[in-house]
Amino acid sequence: MAKHLWIRRSMQAVSLYVIGAFSYYGIFRCPFAVPYVSCENCPVVQCPGRQLWLPVWIAILSSALVFGRAFCSHACPGGMVAELFSRVAVLRGKIRGVTDRILSYGKYVALLLSIYLFWFMHNPRWAVPIRTGEFVQSTMLTFEHAFPLWLIRTGVVLGALALGLLVPFFWCRYMCPTGAVLELVGWRPMVRYFMTSSCTDCGKCNKVCDLETRPGLNNCTNCGDCAAKCPNNSITFGK
Repeated sequence: MAKHLWIRRSMQAVSLYVIGAFSYYGIFRCPFAVPYVSCENCPVVQCPGRQLWLPVWIAILSSALVFGRAFCSHACPGGMVAELFSRVAVLRGKIRGVTDRILSYGKYVALLLSIYLFWFMHNPRWAVPIRTGEFVQSTMLTFEHAFPLWLIRTGVVLGALALGLLVPFFWCRYMCPTGAVLELVGWRPMVRYFMTSSCTDCGKCNKVCDLETRPGLNNCTNCGDCAAKCPNNSITFGK
């Protein structure tokens, strides 16, 4: 378990170094209604997304075909923040059953809204990103000159991430459109964690999982943290 966790933490650190700034710009500086997808037309010339957006998306979608939603647990900077917040979440295990299933559709609603804004509204610009000044100063100027819709969008994203302090992985489980894409693309990945016939349905995997799910079910990110906690060794990784 320690080796597995060390590998996952190392992959998160590398990802944070490679796409961390890209992720930051997408939330705090991207002028578009839907960030990360119109980078070739973006006026923020210093954003690393101008070079990274296409290879990063190809890598993310390719990984979904092979490993399902593993990007969320191994490489997503937002997922890493959500995981840190989940350590102190006070409503762990409180949202489940029908409520959890209904809220889980939220990320698909966010995906449909993103598709509508991108394809039918041509991804309008809602901010005027100021390209002068220091890093933090430029960010503050963007907030000062942004349209109300951009402020609402950014506030919703930050608010949903902050709710992870109450409900573990609130953003990832209920609102992330990228997570919805990865679940649709990787609904039958080539390899994944899965439960074998020796499973006794004891529920320990649900309790150890920060996303409060189990292998193969909705919101499973193939992190593998539950495998070492299974008393019957009923969780394995493979085809």
